[in-house]
Amino acid sequence: MKELLARQWRTIARAIMLMAIASSGLWRHRKLPPDADREQAAQWLHQTCARALRSIRVDVQITGQLPARGLIVSNHLSYLDILVFSAALPCAFISKAEVAEWPVFGRYATWAGSVYVKRHDRADAARANAIVGEALENGVPVVLFPEGTTTDGLQVLRFHSTMLQPAIDVAAPITPTAIAYELSDGDPSREAAWWGDISFLRHALNLLGKKSIRAHIVFGAAIEAHGDRKELSAVLHEDVVRLHDRFFQIHRVIQNER
Repeated sequence: MKELLARQWRTIARAIMLMAIASSGLWRHRKLPPDADREQAAQWLHQTCARALRSIRVDVQITGQLPARGLIVSNHLSYLDILVFSAALPCAFISKAEVAEWPVFGRYATWAGSVYVKRHDRADAARANAIVGEALENGVPVVLFPEGTTTDGLQVLRFHSTMLQPAIDVAAPITPTAIAYELSDGDPSREAAWWGDISFLRHALNLLGKKSIRAHIVFGAAIEAHGDRKELSAVLHEDVVRLHDRFFQIHRVIQNER
């Protein structure tokens, strides 16, 4: 009973803090100049997400060198990924068009300069490719989740290669990356990763009640984008799988030593 009450209190307190910071972030966005570029928007999102994660006690641990520019290619586990990457470095995202309609998240994603793509629409992909290429040339790191969906984090799904073309066109570096979560009192594959039929609200409230949440981002060595995008996609998939598996191997050793 005591633990249940403590968990409910954590959920309520963190939800209030998160809503306050979200509101503050929206207000701070009004202070940006009307012609703010994607770099300024990315910096605004970076500061806001860093504050938000601190307020709900999400510890972000980074391995490897933060990319200063180029495309960041990562596996995808949860809506939390967006906050974690944004807190780690100022960046923009390539997102499915539906995200624009999400409450709060959609507003933030739009104001942060996200590039929306209508899935299964080749004509729209061409439009999005042009925007991504421009962002890459301007030096703003762009995050891509080429699996196209979230997973439980136990494996990395095959990559869709379409949105790699802008990086090839402008010869931008691509950094393979893996993200993973740890929970001190739960199963990250079900309670940090968001997949399946569970509703967003139910999942988020459960996550807010956790004692501690640790996010790990592992950045690999950047490679130059060139050649056929499908071949490049296969290489990047291998790199991300290797980073993903390395994290789980290290985590398993640590758990066994405890």
